[in-house]
Amino acid sequence: MSKNIVERYLVLKNKYRNYDTKYALKRMQAFRLATQELSRKGYEVALELLGSINFGIVDPTSDVDCILLLECDLHKDQGSCPDHCTNLTFVKNEISKFVTKRLAPETFKIDYIDTINLKYVEEKIRTESVLGDETLYCLLFYRNIGRPVNRPLFIPFCDQLEENHDFVKEIIPWASEALEGYLNTNQHRMSFNKYNERIRSRGLSLPEGLQQELQAYMDGKS
Repeated sequence: MSKNIVERYLVLKNKYRNYDTKYALKRMQAFRLATQELSRKGYEVALELLGSINFGIVDPTSDVDCILLLECDLHKDQGSCPDHCTNLTFVKNEISKFVTKRLAPETFKIDYIDTINLKYVEEKIRTESVLGDETLYCLLFYRNIGRPVNRPLFIPFCDQLEENHDFVKEIIPWASEALEGYLNTNQHRMSFNKYNERIRSRGLSLPEGLQQELQAYMDGKS
């Protein structure tokens, strides 16, 4: 598979976003407001949303898969906070409560696929010790494939990493391999069938360009 699989994914994602459902837009707004509310309470948090909300094809029962990015001084020497971290637990609970209340009576599950401690990221960049660090790989990978909430909190770190040519040279094959593995899962392939059915259920037809782009992506063509 060509290393441009990441570029193909981005093109495909942007084309599906043209079909954003009202549920996708409402959820994006709810998550934005949740991060703002947490900031007022002294907790700086951002998210990268994956899955159906990333592509905009959401229905009322769709789960939300996300990456949680937070600033945690308790575990700033770790790329991600342990499950017992009080800051992590508080933030997750507050996001769930806020979003659930705002979007009631909708009910859906929020799955946290991964977490990244931005205090750790900040220190790694400050000390110029970024090469070979998988947490930093993940940060840039998620930024490229996801849908951000509170992007200003972490985008300066991504910009600095992208300016490091040695780091970029490292991450390109890593990211391509990671996305290729994701592409080959049955769940990922089935998701596109689900997105297409939701588009058709709204009385819309899939344009030929989108179908060709999807087929090329699934086939892994260059």
